Amino acid sequence: MAPYDSLRDYAEALEKRGKFVKVKEMDQDKYEATAFHYKILDRWKTNAPGFLIEKTKVNGIWHTVPVVGNLFNGFDTVAESFGVDKISDSPSEMYAAASKKITSYLVNDRWKSIDPVIVDKKKAPCKQVVISGDDVDLYKFPWIRNNPDDGGQYISTGCGIMEDPKLGRNVGTYRMQVKGSRKTGINFTNQSHGYKFMMAAADRGEESVPVAVAIGIDPISWMMSSTRLADLGEDEFAVAGGFRGKPVELVKCETNNILVPANAEFIIEGEIPMEVEKEGPYGEMFGYIGKETNTFCMNIKTITHRNNPWLYNIWTGIGGGYLTMPWDVGNFIRLKRIMPNLVKLYTPPETASIVIVCIDKKFPGEGIEAGMMILGYRLVGFSKKMVIVLDKDVDPTDLARVMHAMGTRWQPVPASLMVHHSFHMPIDPSLKEAFLSSKIVIDATRQLPGEGGPDVFPADNRTVMEEKAKEAFDLVEKNWGKYFPK
Repeated sequence: MAPYDSLRDYAEALEKRGKFVKVKEMDQDKYEATAFHYKILDRWKTNAPGFLIEKTKVNGIWHTVPVVGNLFNGFDTVAESFGVDKISDSPSEMYAAASKKITSYLVNDRWKSIDPVIVDKKKAPCKQVVISGDDVDLYKFPWIRNNPDDGGQYISTGCGIMEDPKLGRNVGTYRMQVKGSRKTGINFTNQSHGYKFMMAAADRGEESVPVAVAIGIDPISWMMSSTRLADLGEDEFAVAGGFRGKPVELVKCETNNILVPANAEFIIEGEIPMEVEKEGPYGEMFGYIGKETNTFCMNIKTITHRNNPWLYNIWTGIGGGYLTMPWDVGNFIRLKRIMPNLVKLYTPPETASIVIVCIDKKFPGEGIEAGMMILGYRLVGFSKKMVIVLDKDVDPTDLARVMHAMGTRWQPVPASLMVHHSFHMPIDPSLKEAFLSSKIVIDATRQLPGEGGPDVFPADNRTVMEEKAKEAFDLVEKNWGKYFPK
């Protein structure tokens, strides 16, 4: 049961539900694992399982270190990670259950926290094997080149851990291009906390910054690392403890004083000099190959790992990599205070830059007004260029119903609002000028007569069923096992 202390505990729970499969071998020199990831999502969508590849061919060598991927695909896996008791295959049910669970962690606009604890290295699985000195060689492990146009192999799930005398601890996920047996890039954007830590060290006149990178950590700590849920100066491991209901176990590094997750699969220790060099290209989260850029690098001193470690890889832009739902929940709670008619907020992970909201509409103009407020609010973790506003009877997580509402309730004129220039994430490939994008509000609520809509807007078939024959759905749910006996 959640909270899971390790990646393996979580994968075991997925396997018990038939949501985790093991594959004997794949030739990644032919990009077989990448194509496999695409294909399982093409065929099974959010029902596609997590997977473990027992042997992977990389750079002409068959590696026996297992590669795992697609671990957080579908709202059932989100609910599983956050400790929802009853897991089902209903996306809307699991989204609601996970939202309720996550909401319980937010008190007085702050996430609960429990300070981490330090354990002895003898009790830390990440210390089972220690590699140092001339024995350090990244190429002994099957770091994945996801795409033929990527600049090389990448450590894609590295949780970089840094400490600062004033800013405290930072845990953040930064892609790391493998550049040699003891060297990687570490890609801090100029908006990241890691970049702020580097600049603070530069201001103090330091020539390098100690760093440790944890790979393959428990789901909640991974969520904290790969989202910006903790503000600058807040300890991600403490907030992770609040979500877990118990402290994260940490252990001291071999070559510096940084504390790292004791149950991690890998720990890479080293330092980051102040110089930058070329990195990339890389297949970005928007699903397009990003440009070559300049980034810092990490010089590696020591690698520690579990016996028979697992290498967790994300195929960025494909799916199943992150637990970003707490962003949705936090944004909804804060927006609800200024938008009493807000019912739901959803940012589909597969459709970058699109935000879907549902409102309890009573008056003309409320749909466009809601979209304007969303555009004007700096959503934590997301940049948006399209806001779709729906009635409260539409499930925003069901994209088929969203498209149905757009096709039947929306009139492009007058139920649209264009914004010509506004801030946007620079990795969006459609931008001509970095950070600037046009944006649109689509009011796909039922248009009232005062908005140019029909005098009488007919009822939606499914809404009528859900409101007037709810017992029919309850009956089907009760008898589900009879329809499909095993």
